[in-house]
Amino acid sequence: MAQTTIDLKDGLIIGDKKHTLAEIKEYTAGDLLDACDAAEKIVYTVDAAPILVSSPTRMDMELLCRQIVRIGEHPGPLSMNEMRKLSGTDLALLQGAAAALDAGASKAIAKRGRHGGSQGSD
Repeated sequence: MAQTTIDLKDGLIIGDKKHTLAEIKEYTAGDLLDACDAAEKIVYTVDAAPILVSSPTRMDMELLCRQIVRIGEHPGPLSMNEMRKLSGTDLALLQGAAAALDAGASKAIAKRGRHGGSQGSD
């Protein structure tokens, strides 16, 4: 499973310590399922019927929380409250690094089984 580190510009302050080196990992199936669950909530329609709704933005943030291995000495995953403490710049850095990990995983999957098959067109 791929991992990478990112230097955060503003860092995460916990107590009196500022943490600026983040380590993130590729997400697992479990991370994705847990993020989906966390992004769902029951709301009620005007006639009081319950429906389940999911927020794609919340799901993305929940997944990113789970991809964080650590920030400085602070172990991941981050809670949503901790994620809210990050600056917009640092959030964008983490999102970009996570997207790069996802792209790398997608390329590796695309290459599987592509080794010049017998048909000559693989």
